[in-house]
Amino acid sequence: MEAAEAILKINNIEVKYHEVILVLKGVSIEVPRGGIVALLGANGAGKSTTLKSISGLLNVEDGEVTDGAIEYEGERIHHMGAATIAKKGIVQVIEGRRVFEHLTVEENLKVGAHLRKTGSVKERLDLVYHYFPRLREKRNETAGFVSGGEQQMTVVGRALMTEPKLVLLDEPSMGLAPKLIHEIFNIIQQLHQEQKISILLVEQNAKLALNVAPYAYVMETGRIVMDDTSETLMSNEDIKDFYLGLTDKGGQKSFRDVKHYKRRKRWLA
Repeated sequence: MEAAEAILKINNIEVKYHEVILVLKGVSIEVPRGGIVALLGANGAGKSTTLKSISGLLNVEDGEVTDGAIEYEGERIHHMGAATIAKKGIVQVIEGRRVFEHLTVEENLKVGAHLRKTGSVKERLDLVYHYFPRLREKRNETAGFVSGGEQQMTVVGRALMTEPKLVLLDEPSMGLAPKLIHEIFNIIQQLHQEQKISILLVEQNAKLALNVAPYAYVMETGRIVMDDTSETLMSNEDIKDFYLGLTDKGGQKSFRDVKHYKRRKRWLA
């Protein structure tokens, strides 16, 4: 990948769960400083495991990087604990809108504030409310009772409270209505541009991800099978077939067409 200086380099890592289950097989990814990179793939491809290997959350699930290295700002971090990694400026937004349901929206946001390095809690809250004005309106409501979109805004806002350098976003569009998805992604782009935050985005909605990230990697069964600029990937016939759901004529594919997927992965031939 030709890009600016990399803030994150994943070099040929192998990941095993319970010391025997091989999940990632020689994965290499780079995220440029201040850039957005997308990681695409079907369910079970290993995308979330990749993010957890960076954030240190892998250890909680009895997973381990058994080969290769993960470098963040030139320092190897794959043997560090999640708390240590978080203090260095890496924060993962886990899929499924993990709010503290019994706390208010603002209390949820304040949970992230202890990792900030500069400024006051109020300054960070004001920044979050600037990007997510709806959260200001909901700040005193119990997080478990606000809408799914507002919960997703809360977890992204909580990540922003930590004053992150690198945000790992895991399926931010999951379960949300299209209008909300575009609202949240517009805010994510705005955050990236104005706050210069580096982002590694895992997303099943390939069209959305490729519109947001200028560069992307495609993962299949624990391996990176393709990587290129988003513009190039969007014009690739296999990507159009299997990730954008388009036929050669540009129309939507039927399930009958898509089910031949495994027999036609030309990039693995």
